[in-house]
Amino acid sequence: MWGKFSKYVMRTLVWLLRLTVWPYSRLMAVFRKKTPLPAIDNNLLLHSATSLADKIRNREVCCEEVVQAYIARVKAVNPLLNAVVQDRFEQALQEARTVDLQLASGVYNPDQLKKDRPLFGVPITIKESIAVQGMSHNAGRVKPKERVAAADASFVRRLKEAGVIPLLVSNTPEVCMSWETYNNVTGRTNNPYDIRRTAGGSSGGEASLLGAGASVIGLASDIGGSGRIPALFCGVYGHKPTPGYTGIDGHIPVSEDPDWANFFSIAPMCRYAEDLPLYMRSISDPEKRDFLRLDEPVDLKKIKVYYMEEDPSVLTNKVHPELKTAMRRAVAHFANKYNIIAQEVSIKEIEEVFQVAGVVMLRMKSCHTVYQKTEDNPEEWNSVILTYMKYVFGCTNHTHPPFVYGPIKKYADSISDKEFQEMLQTKKTLIEKFDDMLKDDGVFLYPTFHDMTNFHLQFYYKLLNIGYCTLFNLIELPTCSCPTGLAKDGRPTGFQVAANKHQDRLVFAVAKELESAFGGWVPPPSPLQASKGEDTTDKRVVQGA
Repeated sequence: MWGKFSKYVMRTLVWLLRLTVWPYSRLMAVFRKKTPLPAIDNNLLLHSATSLADKIRNREVCCEEVVQAYIARVKAVNPLLNAVVQDRFEQALQEARTVDLQLASGVYNPDQLKKDRPLFGVPITIKESIAVQGMSHNAGRVKPKERVAAADASFVRRLKEAGVIPLLVSNTPEVCMSWETYNNVTGRTNNPYDIRRTAGGSSGGEASLLGAGASVIGLASDIGGSGRIPALFCGVYGHKPTPGYTGIDGHIPVSEDPDWANFFSIAPMCRYAEDLPLYMRSISDPEKRDFLRLDEPVDLKKIKVYYMEEDPSVLTNKVHPELKTAMRRAVAHFANKYNIIAQEVSIKEIEEVFQVAGVVMLRMKSCHTVYQKTEDNPEEWNSVILTYMKYVFGCTNHTHPPFVYGPIKKYADSISDKEFQEMLQTKKTLIEKFDDMLKDDGVFLYPTFHDMTNFHLQFYYKLLNIGYCTLFNLIELPTCSCPTGLAKDGRPTGFQVAANKHQDRLVFAVAKELESAFGGWVPPPSPLQASKGEDTTDKRVVQGA
């Protein structure tokens, strides 16, 4: 394990990097206008997916009208967000018309339809790294120039069977290897609350569309916060499920390593906490989903609440005061409403998560990278040094973040077996401590990240804070980044709620309670609000408004 001296050296190097990146990122922001998104002018965009499905099923609204409303919203905001890789609007409208015709014919019983196809007619957006038949499936890569999915991923197929209508595939960083969504094919995706800032990565396209009210449910992925950091930055929900329930096929990148499925997750994202159980049930393997007991009510009076406000490592930055305030408000809420006294805990091993999670992930068999010789074999690489030098001298069109993977994987592979076994023991200790603490009735509140959305490129000097998210990938627990409104400067706030394995339903129950108490997703300010300087921090969105 690294000693404190090594960690301080790393902090110093990152601080020096900040001296270069911070002025440039601020200069970019100064010369870019903070243009607000168009106001949401269609009330259909303010319903949860659960509510929309009910209204479509009972013929209170036309599916075509719903799909058209979302298409119009995407077209209105995407010029500012740049979140769309490829759309299928015409096909989606045709599918919506088919839904309306089927409902008008009386072929479906509404009650049976609710059971068999609970998301019938609900539009969805999907990350481009996930296979959707006939759509771009290239994860922002410049090589190969294009790749089209021949078939749906298994979980996409299940969602279609549940009735969803895909609208588009959304932007990712190249090979999903960045906390900022940028590539040299589609470009840079912006944050809906301030287009000068990042939507996060690697699921930034999904989070940006959701935060903008241009999607109601989105399908993403998470290997180190890729679904949760964008959710925090864009004020929506991003869930990393208990491993083993959704499947991981049809994703780029992917590894053949047997441990990949424990670390990597498909990540449901949405604007309303109400949708989390239904969404998770629809996406899960039918042979396994009953183990999650998603339909079983949760008595919040009987749960136990634990929390930590900071990662104790010397590598990490201090958590932003407004993020701490959001968590403290939640702790106070459970005390006042349910007489639950949350327990602040200290888990020493968390300070090693940055190194342990990184090495455990990197020691797995290689996934898709910019180094591989052929598309079909991620394990066979070109020279790391020569490939990196091509980038340095401008002889390649790849972006920089994916190149970092090569050197750090070489470092991870060079670690001695003895040291690696010590890391695995730290992982085991963490799993045991969380299992003993959470059991089947506990939840753990923890920052999703140390800060709110930052200006473009600033992720470079914030990389040491990855432990806030990779902790739960490492110990294989379900966790959801939950929004709690807006900060004083208009940036979304929130934190993670985690539970023990297979206890996703506890996470969802707490997420819904937090939404009820603090408002959850808040629409981005409209041009009129921005011109008046209105504070949108405390505004609430009523489902079904």
